Amino acid sequence: MVVAVIALVVLLLFNGLCAMAELAMMTSRQSRLQQQAAKGSKGALAALALARQPTKFLSTVQVAITLIGILAGAFGENRLSGPLQEWIAKTFPIVAKQSDTIALVVVVLLITYFSLVFGELVPKRIALAYPEAVAATISRPLSVLSFVAALPVKVLSWSTDAILSLLRIRSGTGDDVSEDDVRSLVSRAATTGVFTPQEHKLFQRVFRMGDLTVRDLMVPRPEIVWIDKGTPTEALKVLVGTSPHSHFPIGDGDLDKLIGVVHIKDLIAYGLLMEQDFDVSAVLQKPIFVPESMPVLKLLDQFQQSRNHVAFVVNEYGGTQGLITLNDVLSALVGDVSRKGEQSAPRAVKREDGSVLVDGRMAMHDLVALLNLSPEAASMLPDVSTAAGLVLSLFGRIPEEGEKKEWLGRVIEVVDMDGTRIDKVLILVAKE
Repeated sequence: MVVAVIALVVLLLFNGLCAMAELAMMTSRQSRLQQQAAKGSKGALAALALARQPTKFLSTVQVAITLIGILAGAFGENRLSGPLQEWIAKTFPIVAKQSDTIALVVVVLLITYFSLVFGELVPKRIALAYPEAVAATISRPLSVLSFVAALPVKVLSWSTDAILSLLRIRSGTGDDVSEDDVRSLVSRAATTGVFTPQEHKLFQRVFRMGDLTVRDLMVPRPEIVWIDKGTPTEALKVLVGTSPHSHFPIGDGDLDKLIGVVHIKDLIAYGLLMEQDFDVSAVLQKPIFVPESMPVLKLLDQFQQSRNHVAFVVNEYGGTQGLITLNDVLSALVGDVSRKGEQSAPRAVKREDGSVLVDGRMAMHDLVALLNLSPEAASMLPDVSTAAGLVLSLFGRIPEEGEKKEWLGRVIEVVDMDGTRIDKVLILVAKE
């Protein structure tokens, strides 16, 4: 009986090794294994080789686990139930007639318990805790086992592929990693301290950047500071001296007739500060025109290719809708980077009662992040670019100060109007 117990322990340990190897290979990251392989780890090399043939590897492990289960059950019943039956019959004569059934049930329960604990649960917890280390350690013995079991593995693989073909199911190694998967990993890493809060915010902004268009970040037309090409020199000096901006659009009497853009350093270098008349057209840079719908990442490529960091946003009719600079894009990525004196991005003020006072010019993507809206709620938002646009969409008209509207469990109140422009909006949680 002692020999039988030892044999069962060996089988259970071997089962545990197979289960641990299977989970470790499935959860280990190839990037870490490649790093270990680059440092000379032969185990990591073997693990990478097995990972490239998942069907062969999984079939090998399943063959081993199945055989171990069959052997453990048969061996336990034959070698342990007999002695246990005799002991039960002698010790408890009242159940002597049922001793064989009782012995079989006890043996099955014990084998099942130890198989689950030492053959599955504990090994898999170890594999989850140290996936790359386990994979590198066990991969070489598994490679030998895979070679020994090559014939049954090949038969199993062929049978599996044939059945899948009959069912018209295309076999594969799994879906590609999606953006949601990466977002989830980054959030988990931030929660466990792998990333600092600042790094986590940067990751979130990078993901969000891929969903933004030029319209989301542009300076709207009414806020553009521009220069008419016929502006007198003295007026030009006053404008350049009092404005915090570094670039100025140049128009021919109208913002829709843009002829270029100038940089303040070029104005100074070409004699603006001197007394004689100055022709602003002498320092013009060729303007870049982009549609409202252009993705921000594509705009970045255009900035890099043209070496020009200012672009004019036009609508489908060719009218100027706004202006966007490299600074606007960087602000969306790393936060406000405006220079001293420049108008920073519209901000929100959180109040003690939980409400939020929002500038009407605040971009919708910033408002969504501020209110921590779910993806489902964000998908139901109207196609607008600013908080003011959201209010106009909800009311369906130009509202008056003090008017309120319920929206997604919140109340939006217009607290300040500048003519027909919505200046300030108060957002608070709706009362039950």
